[in-house]
Amino acid sequence: MTKRSRTAAALRRAAAVSSLCLVLAALLGVILDRLFPFQEERLEPPFSARVLDRGGRPLRFFLAEDGMWRFPLSLDEISPELTAALIDSEDRHFYRHPGVNPVAALRALWTNLRAGRIVSGASTIPMQVARLADPRPRTATAKLIESFRALQLCARHSKAEILRWYVNMAPFGSNVVGVGAASWHYFGKDPRALSLGEIALLSVLPRSPSRYNPLRNPEAARAVRDRVLGRFAAHGVFEPGRVAESMALPLLASRSPVPQGAPHFSRWVRSRLPGESVIRTSLDARMQGIAEALVAGRMEGLRREAVGNAAVVVMDVESRRILAWVGSADFWAAGEGQVDNALSRRSPGSTLKPFLYALAFDRGELVPDSMLLDVPTDFSGYAPENYGQNFQGLVSARTALAGSLNVPAVRLLHRLGTAPFLDLLRSGGLSTLERPAGHYGLPLALGGCEVRLLELTNLYASLAAGGVFKPVEPLAGQPEKSGSAERLFSPEAAAMVLDILASTRRPDLPDAWQFTVGAPAVAWKTGTSFGHRDAWAVGVNRDLAIGVWTGNPDGSQCAGISGTRHAAPLLFDLFRTLAPGGGRLPDFPAPGLTRTDVCADSGDRPGPFCPTVSSPAIAGVTRLPVCAMHRQIFTSPESGLRLHGDCLLHRPSRAETVLVWPAELVAYRQAQGAPLPALPRMDPECLDVPAEAGPVILSPDPDTPYLTRPDVPPDFQRLALSAAPGAGTTTHVWYVDGRFAGQGPPDSPCFVPLAPGRHEATVTDDLGRSARAAFTVRTPAGLGSAGAP
Repeated sequence: MTKRSRTAAALRRAAAVSSLCLVLAALLGVILDRLFPFQEERLEPPFSARVLDRGGRPLRFFLAEDGMWRFPLSLDEISPELTAALIDSEDRHFYRHPGVNPVAALRALWTNLRAGRIVSGASTIPMQVARLADPRPRTATAKLIESFRALQLCARHSKAEILRWYVNMAPFGSNVVGVGAASWHYFGKDPRALSLGEIALLSVLPRSPSRYNPLRNPEAARAVRDRVLGRFAAHGVFEPGRVAESMALPLLASRSPVPQGAPHFSRWVRSRLPGESVIRTSLDARMQGIAEALVAGRMEGLRREAVGNAAVVVMDVESRRILAWVGSADFWAAGEGQVDNALSRRSPGSTLKPFLYALAFDRGELVPDSMLLDVPTDFSGYAPENYGQNFQGLVSARTALAGSLNVPAVRLLHRLGTAPFLDLLRSGGLSTLERPAGHYGLPLALGGCEVRLLELTNLYASLAAGGVFKPVEPLAGQPEKSGSAERLFSPEAAAMVLDILASTRRPDLPDAWQFTVGAPAVAWKTGTSFGHRDAWAVGVNRDLAIGVWTGNPDGSQCAGISGTRHAAPLLFDLFRTLAPGGGRLPDFPAPGLTRTDVCADSGDRPGPFCPTVSSPAIAGVTRLPVCAMHRQIFTSPESGLRLHGDCLLHRPSRAETVLVWPAELVAYRQAQGAPLPALPRMDPECLDVPAEAGPVILSPDPDTPYLTRPDVPPDFQRLALSAAPGAGTTTHVWYVDGRFAGQGPPDSPCFVPLAPGRHEATVTDDLGRSARAAFTVRTPAGLGSAGAP
């Protein structure tokens, strides 16, 4: 065999051996990869959340779960210059090696052997990512493991993915991790806004974060920046002229304060989007600052009246985006500062009444000029009272809503039914109404439930939008979700309610506020909760819905608290500041809104004898009963007595229109000593006069004194009031000493407590006929005064 042949054979054997080694190495790599897979979940460590306002400015930052500041970025979110700088500083051959750079490894091995210690690591970017994902002591074994892991990474992932992991996992000192957090922490900038000098420092800072920290060691940081910039020029990464300009500039680093804006809102929106690292919200930083300042400015006066805190929500009517959110006067105050009163469940008082009237308008049973009774009423033991504990008798729906009268609202809910009203409120987003209608009952009309300020404000925004509900939207730039809008009530009903609320007397202005220059146009409503714990004011104009709550976060009572005194002034502060020029009232199409004539006295459809007024109504929907209060009678011109039957055939008569008032109103007015005009008596000479005898009181007996017993609890000592009914009677209404005692069928007695003294009972039937009886209650001799004679 010739020498040439032997050489060729040797080459073939070497090639075969090399191929076999490569196959064995590849097989070993596959086996090791299967036995020791890369734990890729470690490449996505927990991130910090950044909450931004609608303009992209920081509101609040939240630490990652492991206590690190870590703002993950995509490669599109950093400049190409920063990418080039990182690669040149850490791994110039990043795109050409399989994860390990063998040339650099051999060079590092030779350098370390000569030095007798590890002075060069030859770590590539994939190797650094592997070490950051699985930190180990810096030993030769650890270096081999990192190399293997780097090969695994490059076999499974693109270089772009690996570079992104490095950008987000590189350490920059203390608890600052990744380029995103570092550019904010040291320079207060977005990574895309970094200067070339700042890029140079950040590209090398992970090598020794403590030594090159620009905040603690500015001279060392500038020196290493200049060295890196020089290397960039030498490697042709950046033009020498630009590098020279950057070296001449100072290195201006300063610790950026952690944003803490809108803390309650930021905490809430982050809890809704736990998987988002950047949350761009709808909040308007200017409006937020104004709202916080106005709340703080009102707190001194509120606290003087034992009202400890306040909350505000400002919302865009059209989009339902949240523009401002103040959960408490001071988030950082010890104790209750971090209680978010915009989300707390509290009784809303009278703020639900507008929606009850909207329901009645849409049912066609009411118009703003319909008349409602405002008299003492008992619903099986539930006897609502007005805020001022007085009654107005007969009032229009407009007056009842504008004046926030309780009794007409409860009577209206009794007429409409609790279940439909509850369904309306739930459809309007009041998620706290979780129990069945029977649990709430008639007190629901007066706020006998719990709501959140956020959801209540959105319900009013639905009113301002013509009755259309949309979910609250906390994010900027989000398209409206398909099918998310729902009509709660008609635009015509909304327009009528808003007209009433806009005409309500305002505490900040005279009655004719419309003529006050610069006065904000607002349709508004207040509420005071049961037990005087919470005061509310909610208002809308064409653009904004604003809700205000004041009270004590722990739910304790505030004596004398009211929505008008303690919440409304802040509401109008907000509208004056946030709606310069006054704004405009809500304006939306309401094609079915028309006008109809109603009886001026009853508010019903006019009969032939009614004086009329014009009232808003809903075309094709409003169906009012015919007025039953106006009747025509005939009287004698001589005596003025009423004529009937045959008397009309042979005696002169004249026609008169009279008012037959509701029996409950008659009873109330009689009990107050201001009886309404009664019908003329029937002429006794008319032979066919129908029986007109009214009720006859059977108990109490005016001739029998009633004694209290000292051995029986007062709650078990009651007097039964009963009367024989007159013809055609279905209801008796009882008053004692001018105070409402109860009402019910004639055969059901009304029980009242025994109180020593002399009293007078009055009963009125549903035909307006009455009877009175005086009675006396005494204590046994020697046990106290018998009371007034």
